[in-house]
Amino acid sequence: MNVKKVYQWLKILYAYGEVEYHDPLKFLESQGLLTYNPIDNRYVITNNWITYGQQLQSEQDYLLSLICFKGDYQRYLVDVSLLTALKMREAADIEGVETFVSNLPRLSEYAVLVLKEIKEESSFSIECLEKRLMEKEEQHQSLNRVIFDGPPHYQRIMFYLKQVQAYNQENVIEGIPLGKKIDEQWQKGRKISTDLSLSPLKERPLHTLVPSIPERKIDHPQFKHIFTYPWKLFVFLCCIVRENFEAQGVQAIRFQPVGDEVDVLLTASNHQQYRYGNFDEFVVEFCKVNQYLLFPYEVSNLKTVFQNLVERKLLMIIDDEYRLPPTIEDVIYNTRLYIPLIAESKQLRGRMEQWIDELREKR
Repeated sequence: MNVKKVYQWLKILYAYGEVEYHDPLKFLESQGLLTYNPIDNRYVITNNWITYGQQLQSEQDYLLSLICFKGDYQRYLVDVSLLTALKMREAADIEGVETFVSNLPRLSEYAVLVLKEIKEESSFSIECLEKRLMEKEEQHQSLNRVIFDGPPHYQRIMFYLKQVQAYNQENVIEGIPLGKKIDEQWQKGRKISTDLSLSPLKERPLHTLVPSIPERKIDHPQFKHIFTYPWKLFVFLCCIVRENFEAQGVQAIRFQPVGDEVDVLLTASNHQQYRYGNFDEFVVEFCKVNQYLLFPYEVSNLKTVFQNLVERKLLMIIDDEYRLPPTIEDVIYNTRLYIPLIAESKQLRGRMEQWIDELREKR
């Protein structure tokens, strides 16, 4: 296994959610963390990948722990940690041995088998296990260099093995291929990257919503970024929904800049206005309602998207809230932009409107 290449592929999966098929990643497919799409010859992250990722807040820890799912390497790490535990026992460190056993309940059966195997071969001794490990060490040297920056050490091994054990494999939810229309992209169950700083892909992704250069020619240059970055599109459509409500004579929702956040203000059916929360909270809840699978974390800091749209003159602040400028509304509804932006996002905007109405009724 070329560990450096595997790590690079994992980094691509972490950021973009899909990568070309590579046989060395097959061990993650068997764990239900990746799914293989034979039509596109691609690996795509699964709901299990996203759920497991919530255990670790560090990208590096997450990616390195994934490598520890590799069966033969995982068993080698158990051997190394078992040797340390036995040395603790020899030193009468009972607490250390108890920690080893309690931290590896799922892997303890393998550890017992190792002890039994050594005992059957000869009278058991720590030296027997050390000899067994020396034979395996060269085989896993490249993995040890990447994961441990040298020989594996006990505390770090236990950290990764505990993460691997905490993983509960569930049935893989099959992803829906991306369509060209907004409504075909923002379907329920879609996997959506939450990294606002990702560079856009030149080749269009096939299964995940990530920044990418649009295939469709956009006549209006200032709108290109809307179709390049999923969260810019989402925020912009939220503002369109806000204007649609007002056009119908309903003051339903407002997006108000407050310090480093954007507050969401709703007007209940009894005409009383109240604060729902900040925009990040509003979006995360909407994503949960629509079963979007956000990776690697929940989306946050969307205030920067509002600011960017203001800088591009796609939004402006009027009466202390974000609004669409009249000139932008004119372009949206009276040019060829209407079809890709408005006509092809009808279902998504309908879900937004319905959810906003439900929130207003709850008050």
